[in-house]
Amino acid sequence: MATDVTDYISSLTGSDRLRIEEIYSTARALAPDAVEGFTYGVPALLYKGKGLLSVVKTAKHIGIYPFGNLAELASEVTAAGLDTTKGSIHLKDGQTLPVDLLGAFIRRRMAQIDRTGR
Repeated sequence: MATDVTDYISSLTGSDRLRIEEIYSTARALAPDAVEGFTYGVPALLYKGKGLLSVVKTAKHIGIYPFGNLAELASEVTAAGLDTTKGSIHLKDGQTLPVDLLGAFIRRRMAQIDRTGR
């Protein structure tokens, strides 16, 4: 697997590449201090050295991993009609992650890192 977000995106093809690229682009705009890195075995955006967001293609979906506690926004994820697990959101073909929901994850995680350093 690639060692950072740009390398990872360049390894993808087709509509999955475009969808993942769009999510990362939006996340970068929401968190301009975030940098590319690698954490928990996946390319990710890092904020103050901590995992902020990872978006990767899996066999069945695009997995979005908003590091931190996903449970705080689980009802919003469900209301958006998206599948979720304890730590990830699954985008199936044709599904998108609402920008306001992505923004909520980014802001919440940045505040958590600022507050706790973790």
